[in-house]
Amino acid sequence: MRAYRFLSKHLLALALLAPILIMGAYFIGCGVYPFGKSSLLTVDMGQQYIDFYSYFRETVFGHPGQLFFAFNKDLGGDMYGVFAYYLLSPFNFIVCLFPKSMLDVAIMAITLAKYGCASLAMAFYLKHRGWSGFWLPGFGTVYALSGWMIANQLNLMWFDVVICLPLVAYGVDLIVAQHRPWPFIGWLLVALITNYYMAWMLCLFIIGYFGYANCRDWAGPKHALQAIWRFALGALLAGGMAAVVLLPTLFQLTQSKGTYTVTKMTWKFEYKPYKLLGKFFTGSFNFDQMPSGQANLFVGSLVMIGFILFFVVAKINWQERLFALAWTIFLTLSMMVEPLDLFWHGMQFPVWYPYRFSFVVVFWLMVLGTRALKLLPEGINWWQLIISLTVILAVAAFVWLHPKVFTYLKDSQILTTVIFSLFALLLLTLRDDQKPITAIMFCVLMLAESATNATITLNQLSYVSHSDYHTYTETLRSGVNAIESKHSGTYRIGKTMLRTKNDAMQIGYMGTDQFNSMFEPSVPKLFGQLGQSAGDGFVAYTNGTVITDAFLDLKYWLNPKFDASTSVPFIPQVSERPDLFGYGNTGYTKIGHTKDLALYQNPYALGLGFAASTQILKTKLIDSMPIVNQELLLSALTGTNFQTLFHKQYLSEPVLKEATWSGATVKKKTGESLATVTYTFTASSRDPYYLQIPSTFTDSVVSLTQNGHTVPIYDTFRDPELLNVTPSAPGKKQTLVVTLLKDSADFGQLQLYQLDQATVSKKLKSLQASPWHITKRGDRSLSGNITIKQNRQVLQTTLPNIAGWQVQVDGKTVKPKTTLGLFMTIPLTKGKHQITMVYTPPYLWWGLLITIICGNLVGLWWLLTPTGKHRRR
Repeated sequence: MRAYRFLSKHLLALALLAPILIMGAYFIGCGVYPFGKSSLLTVDMGQQYIDFYSYFRETVFGHPGQLFFAFNKDLGGDMYGVFAYYLLSPFNFIVCLFPKSMLDVAIMAITLAKYGCASLAMAFYLKHRGWSGFWLPGFGTVYALSGWMIANQLNLMWFDVVICLPLVAYGVDLIVAQHRPWPFIGWLLVALITNYYMAWMLCLFIIGYFGYANCRDWAGPKHALQAIWRFALGALLAGGMAAVVLLPTLFQLTQSKGTYTVTKMTWKFEYKPYKLLGKFFTGSFNFDQMPSGQANLFVGSLVMIGFILFFVVAKINWQERLFALAWTIFLTLSMMVEPLDLFWHGMQFPVWYPYRFSFVVVFWLMVLGTRALKLLPEGINWWQLIISLTVILAVAAFVWLHPKVFTYLKDSQILTTVIFSLFALLLLTLRDDQKPITAIMFCVLMLAESATNATITLNQLSYVSHSDYHTYTETLRSGVNAIESKHSGTYRIGKTMLRTKNDAMQIGYMGTDQFNSMFEPSVPKLFGQLGQSAGDGFVAYTNGTVITDAFLDLKYWLNPKFDASTSVPFIPQVSERPDLFGYGNTGYTKIGHTKDLALYQNPYALGLGFAASTQILKTKLIDSMPIVNQELLLSALTGTNFQTLFHKQYLSEPVLKEATWSGATVKKKTGESLATVTYTFTASSRDPYYLQIPSTFTDSVVSLTQNGHTVPIYDTFRDPELLNVTPSAPGKKQTLVVTLLKDSADFGQLQLYQLDQATVSKKLKSLQASPWHITKRGDRSLSGNITIKQNRQVLQTTLPNIAGWQVQVDGKTVKPKTTLGLFMTIPLTKGKHQITMVYTPPYLWWGLLITIICGNLVGLWWLLTPTGKHRRR
């Protein structure tokens, strides 16, 4: 009894702790580190977000300017918009409590904290709606561990708005009932700042919720009009106070994610509506549902029974039921009709994780379900039981009879849901809120069903082990530290291995790769033109040549030591670079090593800036022609006539095994599991050799070996790429074996090239004659000097020329030009010049001004109106 009394007095605390204890027990049981060898790193959490958390930690610990700009966001770019999309959650400060080698543990702590706060927010909202007792932790846990939350556990940056939603709805209720807008303004402001993307969906939903709240608490037209203007004004002021984040971010969206906005729509159903029925069952999610599936709506049996009964409970007036029905239909259509789906997602189809806005549907189901249940304190009658039972059994029977439609559901999951539903119905028929045991039994039911859903769902996903993450990260960190401890200055580091495209952000060095939704499309375009792996939202420098290495200032290189002296830890290799070992007469030199990595120096690196011919200002690259583009690039930089630098070489006639030709396409023979195409060549010189592979080899269509040794091919690219196949010495026969991993492959652009190393070396050495000597680099600034030795030259940098740079030459502000569609280029006169550049996100100061003005307006509203300061008296 003592424990019961204690818990009864701290029900909101129990609501906070319940999902934390459930999920904490699950993580311990699954052996999540430090309780085992697993982690929560899966899909984008392991491939993208964890690196941003590392960057956040570094920003807090001594590099505040990184809030605005990152030199390790691919070749350098704006970070303010990235922070607004990924990193403005206050929960992120939890990572600062952990060492950088244990960020995966910090992610587990953040995950648990957000689950707990989501439950607390819902419990607080329902307490305001009249609920009390052990119902609060039960319903709170149902919300926190709903199907949407569990399915999106890896998208932690979205959870903050889910936490805010019940609190914003609470604020709406106060506007409608008491005309007090302050909680609404405050929590909407928090939502807009922590994640504007999900807050957009919240704002759309809250308009409908405001209409519903007016129908539910109707007090006449005059009262409603007063509520409307307070709601509208409050929303505008909340948006205005968030302008310091929203305005610069809106500009960044026009430069990045916003460029993919869909302008043509088709009014059609995206899937057959009955497919949505399966999402109300326990564990209705698996990996195949991530890229394409239906909305995740699981809220448990009790809430769904309440939702069904909402429309038949006589105590609810018809106006409220009618509005709720209309809004429910709209939300349902939004989850299956293309234009509505697009509207909720800001006019862009989601790449993976479809129907991201469905967290508002989960909340809506809980609003209506708990509303009906609150009006049935003595349980349900026989006809309400029949209605509920009929709907449950009919849906379960339909889903069970169509296993090919609901492939993510097993019979055991359907049976589990039915059992929980029957138990909920039994409790509802026996319900008596006068007895304390009633709320406890319902709470146990909700906690058990939520835990079951979480367990079944998460067990269907795979995760990166703590060891793989930690081993790779620390191996890379040791290599970078070894370089930076001996070689000062500003330069980029290349590597032949890759765990994520944001490795540079994880460790904190200047690299070339990036995976980021807030990514300017001009960067992938340029990377593709130079023969590198690229796509919408990502770039990976996987197959550089001597020319591109020098141009992008990859001064140092890291390569795994795959030899007898090392145990070879988890180091995924993505490219083969024989030139690092001295093959191809390129002159790369080994300068040291760590336990697992060898360190190399590139003698041709040009620095982040160098003097180049004005000819580069007029040069345009050609899509899908990396060979020609690199020749154009070097000719333009040096101001010389176009010269062929890559010479086609003889490849033997292909020998096919278990495959046939059809035009330029090779097809597997029917029923055969292994099909290969074999070529041979013999190098006639010590120059580098490159095999151009077509873009049709993307998505792991083929694998490649050279003399039996694997030549890595990155799994995703959209332009032809150049694989380095330089032999250790000329005169030795080389055998290239292409193995088909799928039924067919187009070999149309497959070609071998030899690079004229002597000519390339001469041109690169000439460009090294006038470097930009960088004397100071801040978090968002660069300063240095350069001597221009000839007329008609420019300072060519390999920094993206994005809006926000303020550049001064010898103390005078100048406007840089853009070359190759991306890079900052500054025309200069002959002589020595001091160049200084500082980055500030565009519209930051305008946004700050609007924030200050709106903040003052809210303060005046609070001081001068009866609903503000005077009411508190």
